Amino acid sequence: MPIEDSCNREAVILQRDNTVLEAAKLMRRHQVRDVQVIENRDGKMIAVGVITDHDLVVEIMAPELDCMVITVGDIIDLHMV
Repeated sequence: MPIEDSCNREAVILQRDNTVLEAAKLMRRHQVRDVQVIENRDGKMIAVGVITDHDLVVEIMAPELDCMVITVGDIIDLHMV
């Protein structure tokens, strides 16, 4: 089987204001380990980061934060500091 047959060709995307719970549900639904985060800048959708399943476990689940309140943008901001 060619490698391209097993690759996910379409990125799974969220906006900065989506919750990490929404990110986790999308990862599960699409069977991926990360999602791209985008934001609208002057009418253009720009990629601003990536959230991984590891980020969710280490940054949200382990410290027992509220996954229904924390946004993917909050996690990206943590990585940028």
